Amino acid sequence: MARRAATRQLTSGRRSEEATRQTTTPRAGLRVAAYGTLALSAAFALTILYIHARLEAAHGAYTSFCNVNSRIDCDAVLTSRYSVLLGFPLAGWGLLTYAALAGMLAWQGRTSGPSRAQATLLFLGAAIWTCVFSLYMAAVSVIQLGTICLLCSGMYLLGIVLAVLAWRLARAEIDGPLFTPKRVGIVAAAVLVSLALVGSAQLMNLPDGNVLTPEGVRAASPEFYRWYTSQRVVDRLPPEQHAKGPADAPITIVEFSDFECTYCAMAFRDLRELTQRHPDSVRIVFHHFPLDRACNPTVETTLHGNACLAAVAAECAARHARFWEYHDALFEAQDRLGRDQLIAQAVALGIDRDTFTACLDAPDSMARVTTDIDAGAQLGVASTPTLFINGRTVQGALDRQFYEYVIAMARHDSPPNK
Repeated sequence: MARRAATRQLTSGRRSEEATRQTTTPRAGLRVAAYGTLALSAAFALTILYIHARLEAAHGAYTSFCNVNSRIDCDAVLTSRYSVLLGFPLAGWGLLTYAALAGMLAWQGRTSGPSRAQATLLFLGAAIWTCVFSLYMAAVSVIQLGTICLLCSGMYLLGIVLAVLAWRLARAEIDGPLFTPKRVGIVAAAVLVSLALVGSAQLMNLPDGNVLTPEGVRAASPEFYRWYTSQRVVDRLPPEQHAKGPADAPITIVEFSDFECTYCAMAFRDLRELTQRHPDSVRIVFHHFPLDRACNPTVETTLHGNACLAAVAAECAARHARFWEYHDALFEAQDRLGRDQLIAQAVALGIDRDTFTACLDAPDSMARVTTDIDAGAQLGVASTPTLFINGRTVQGALDRQFYEYVIAMARHDSPPNK
């Protein structure tokens, strides 16, 4: 009898050890997967921080490997006002978040009893916040900016993966129902309040050029102030051919651009937003400067093989009073500038196909483009976009938040002779 009891006790002990081992192994695997996800997320964040720093230092003259086209462009996203929160890059906040999550995970693995359950729930709540914020920023990128950042998207995807891992770990660690009404209420309230605070901070991130003064700009960003005030001022600019905005606007931005240039597409979006914010204060004047030797002898190498034809097509659209609509359509579909696509864009705007096609081959259409190129060359334009803001030369696309500084500075510049 004693031998049988001992056998039963030994068997029960082995089963208990085996059950513990079977339960512990998946938990350990989930923690390892979570650590790996956090490490990979941190690697993405560090890469984004590096690109962000290069873009800020170069004032738009740097192009990252993540700049694919007008739709997939990390640079456009990382120079938007949504890339910074309280003066600090979002990727930097991401690194701090990942470090905090790693700390919670380490605490969860080293404690037991009620403390372990609390650490598990805290890690789950933080992971849910990371997931929701990832979805929020993905929506901002697609809906508000109209551009996708591949590196950012990688972080967003990893945020979702981390939330799934945290949920599975919590299910393995906590007995009973995981999402009680009280817990759901606390997490939902925390997430909503946090999103509201972040959204408000992002909306206030862009300074108001109507209120700022040059002295305020110098105090807010002395480096930008020194750089901008050191740029060359041009007294005379070429006559306007394509302009929009009030003729008596206090600020005139003359733009030399290329429809196939990624940074020109970035400037297009920024200037469009600027004119929406200051409809009575800003006038935009467009001139062609395609970086294509087919029509521009000032460039040594053809960078954009469709740029000359796209410029001619825009002039053809102008003959039908559709220049600005066509201009916007080309920048929105920058990766589709072949001859057939250019014709299709015109037809979509109600322009007769045969008339437009004949115009593409007409010598006087190209002459209008070369007139702009000659004017740009005389002004020293060598890259696109090149802007003359009340005559002050700005080469390259500015970081988006700097346009409001420019507005404040330009109000005190004398407008150029037209």
